[in-house]
Amino acid sequence: MHTSKINQESKPVRKLIVLGGGSAGWMSAAFLNHALGKQVQVCLVESPTIGRIGVGEATLPTIKEDFFDFLGIPESEWMPACKATFKMGIKFMNWLKSPEEGGDKYYHCFGEIPSIGEVPLSHILYKKWAEEGGVALDKSCYTSPHYCERHLAPKMSDGRKVEHYAYHIDAQLVADFLRDRSVERGVEHIYDNIVHVHLNEEGNIGWLVGENGDKYEAEMYVDCTGFTGALLGKALGEPWIDFNDTLLTDSAVAINIPGNPKAEQIRPYTSATGMKHGWLWETPLFGRTGNGYVYSSQFVSQEDAEAELRQHFGERAEGRDVRHIRFRTGRRRRSWVKNCVGIGLASSFLEPLESTGLYFVYAALHQFIRHFPSGDVNPVHRKAFNERVSYMVEDVKDFIIMHFITAGRKDTPFWRAAKEVKIPDSLQEILDKQKAGLPIKMSYHGNKSLYSTFESSFDRFWTNSNYQAVLAGVNYLPDEILPILNLRPDLMQKGELQLEKIRKEVRHRLASLPTHYDFLKGIHQPKEVEQVS
Repeated sequence: MHTSKINQESKPVRKLIVLGGGSAGWMSAAFLNHALGKQVQVCLVESPTIGRIGVGEATLPTIKEDFFDFLGIPESEWMPACKATFKMGIKFMNWLKSPEEGGDKYYHCFGEIPSIGEVPLSHILYKKWAEEGGVALDKSCYTSPHYCERHLAPKMSDGRKVEHYAYHIDAQLVADFLRDRSVERGVEHIYDNIVHVHLNEEGNIGWLVGENGDKYEAEMYVDCTGFTGALLGKALGEPWIDFNDTLLTDSAVAINIPGNPKAEQIRPYTSATGMKHGWLWETPLFGRTGNGYVYSSQFVSQEDAEAELRQHFGERAEGRDVRHIRFRTGRRRRSWVKNCVGIGLASSFLEPLESTGLYFVYAALHQFIRHFPSGDVNPVHRKAFNERVSYMVEDVKDFIIMHFITAGRKDTPFWRAAKEVKIPDSLQEILDKQKAGLPIKMSYHGNKSLYSTFESSFDRFWTNSNYQAVLAGVNYLPDEILPILNLRPDLMQKGELQLEKIRKEVRHRLASLPTHYDFLKGIHQPKEVEQVS
């Protein structure tokens, strides 16, 4: 007979130190302080001399529920402080053809493509295409692209939500907002440059030493020092696994451009425009846009990349300062080593094509809380955390690689090289399913799908809807029709009714939704609205 043995001798975690004060650091401090309550003192130590990387940043819808709602912060409180706007998806331009070849565009929007029983509407549409000719999947299966084109809000004037949405935010202001709020709620805030990390006999971090000799000691440490990885990488020696063999971009040049939201309106989507040597993001904030050109230094110099960026924006970029950023894509082999957890860039980085930067922060924090030690760290919990974080990063990596592998452009050496990288086996399986006409990772709603063996929400971060939006957008279409559609003509009839239902809803909403700018006026402070009008 087995009996339970609860370890009463292990030392409980009474204090946790977050090192680093950027958006990852202050998101971690705010989250952990709220989740752990008064049981654990959270202290954040940040350098008074090291600047932040954060720029205008796009997010995913889960940031509302899993972060801001979790902390109990309403949109009316944090959005004005962070110059935030709404985002209903990403508008991809010039990924299929270069501007000289006529260009192209498609939307990758939030939310699930409707299904008729077990058959997604996307695959009913593929059969229609085969029989009748092409129809845009984004504007057929979703309502939001129509609203994006007209710069409308995802909510009615009375606040009722009609579309899935995320946000565009100023990452610097998010860090400032969370800093002030966290300090008010008991987080200890210290400015100091850490010059030494002391490891004890077991190899755990014992304490940190500041430049004036002050010692900072805790049972757990969270490394939010960005690419430096001061704790996880430098002190504990955890190796970095490079993704540069499959993701070619390694640099960016960023520029902020003021705007007049009243005159120009505010786009409720992120733009991702294919360029000669990479792609360019545009993130509309309230009063300006945050923009940047993500490129590969193998194919273009820093100076020429900046020139291409300025040419794209023309007069709007004249006299505006730019910021050059060098980055490395990849992840730590393990994100939790000994008594230290890496969050944000200290743990992993993938280029920002699908707006997953901040998602990795709060998703890892949720995993950390699920496995948080009540005493000595249990290796089983640590291993489970590391497996989950590694899976999330690798899954997103495959999804981003897919954009470049399937893009139609071949006009420059960059685009040709991006198609020649080694395709991970996990991604090849997805591409094979697409060509065979099978849905990819159907969403999980409590019942197993005929087309999926995935059994938890962690395994369906990207669902068939996400894959089809991107693959259909670049004409990477199935070679075969889903077999059941040839056996069940009633499914096609029901699909037609669903397509008409979407068209009807679009007509109704176009006549009733407020503009994005008009809705945001009710959230942002009146004085601020006057200043940018």
